[in-house]
Amino acid sequence: MGRRPKLPRLAARCAPATVTWALVFAALGAGAAGAAGAAQAAAGPGPYFSAPFQVRTNSSTFGQTPSWTTTGGVLSNEPDRAQIEQVYSSRLDGSRQSCLTCGRLPGPSGFPEERRQGDWILFCSMGAQPEHFGAPCLGGYGGDLYAMRPDGRDVTRLTSSSDPAGGSRYDRPGGVPYDNYHPYFSPDGRLLVWTRTEAHPLAEGGQRWEILLADFVVPAHGRPHLAHVRVVGPAFGVYETQAWAPDGSGFLFTAFGPRHSPFQSTPPGWMHLELYYMRLYGRGASPQHPRVTHMTDDDPAYEEQAVFTPDMRDVIVMTSRARPGTWYQTVITAALWTGFDAPDPGSTGTPMFLADFSDPRFTADLYMIDVATGAVRQLTNFGRVIPEFEWNFDYTLLLWSGNARPDSHTTRTATFAGITAAQRRIPRTPAPGLFGAPIDMARVRGAAGDLRPAPVPAPSAASRARSGSATGSGSGDRQTIPPVLGSYLGLLLAQLHDLAALTAVRIGQPTL
Repeated sequence: MGRRPKLPRLAARCAPATVTWALVFAALGAGAAGAAGAAQAAAGPGPYFSAPFQVRTNSSTFGQTPSWTTTGGVLSNEPDRAQIEQVYSSRLDGSRQSCLTCGRLPGPSGFPEERRQGDWILFCSMGAQPEHFGAPCLGGYGGDLYAMRPDGRDVTRLTSSSDPAGGSRYDRPGGVPYDNYHPYFSPDGRLLVWTRTEAHPLAEGGQRWEILLADFVVPAHGRPHLAHVRVVGPAFGVYETQAWAPDGSGFLFTAFGPRHSPFQSTPPGWMHLELYYMRLYGRGASPQHPRVTHMTDDDPAYEEQAVFTPDMRDVIVMTSRARPGTWYQTVITAALWTGFDAPDPGSTGTPMFLADFSDPRFTADLYMIDVATGAVRQLTNFGRVIPEFEWNFDYTLLLWSGNARPDSHTTRTATFAGITAAQRRIPRTPAPGLFGAPIDMARVRGAAGDLRPAPVPAPSAASRARSGSATGSGSGDRQTIPPVLGSYLGLLLAQLHDLAALTAVRIGQPTL
């Protein structure tokens, strides 16, 4: 989810009694290493897996979510004179910096991404929600998707008809706290995928998360709009969408929920964040019937941002597995060990994320997973937090910025040395190991809360006209925690109390 506001002392209040999990981590790690070693003996990894990974510190710093332009420049989120996040463009060395959203849209705004055609920039803003919480496209409430020209003209709100109450302000009667975040263009620029969440009261089903897919329609003359908006990730827990596969067949995403998951036959465990690939096209897959491949190995680590290598034989993922012993890993290991489960995982998802990042021991580095063998390779060892990262348009350079002290905004580029143009070639057919299996919601029924249907209509001409208004109402950056979040936090604390009690019972009953 990236950078999130912290709830003071949340980790201290949530943490169960101190327990040493070294033996559990060692056993799980040994099992994963043995399985990976056996698989690797059967099939060798791809060329990226053994190529030297060279990291350089950039001469200029950028905000948390820098991205490349088609011409090799950088789009980033930076504070304006009023210290409100806005979208900027510049060169990689920081020269020729220009604010694209200043004076055009109340902030905060961020998470920019240019379309491969070079004609539109996708970004997120909370400008239409004067009362909001979090950061645009990084988690919270009040974010919408926007598009603009590369020079900042024609700022256009894309989401509203797909939001509850037509995207109205949630601080007023009838409004529902919602968020649209982590959007990505498909490689051909014709589709968008993103995560939407709605925060209803617990009595009305609680917080609901879904993955949405839409056509990005650009008229011959006029502003773009979204059409044929549909749900491809049904509500069951918490999602975060990641980058598309280079061949455009689908996208990566992370998810956690109840003990069981609709995306894998073996239970990943309660609140256990795992990485998946959702294939939408080719070999029996479609947006109506997607197929999902589990990419990670059930290690009790935090795993979030991810991209494919261009040959789609490897996945690069941000994970905390280098330094076990954090609050998150302790909780997940306890839940796995005891078989703990609890309802309403969607509602407890946001405070769980906040608790994860409030732990001062939490760090995350880049790892590589070989698709064919399951082998795991550590790429970085900074002992910091690497948030969102992405390839340039020819898949030769990765770019990211740190988001935690003392690494805040330190921007780095990285490349795999010795990779040839032929090895960067995008496959024409689905890579072996990525065919996937159908989503099986039957695995989580009874533990997923209210799975009431939520059809998302294609926008009408009238709704598209409303979306064309970019300015919203109000100005400034007023962070306001929705009252419903208090009930979600209370529910999480109660569930953590139950988990601690169950763990204490198990500890008191040794198996020897």
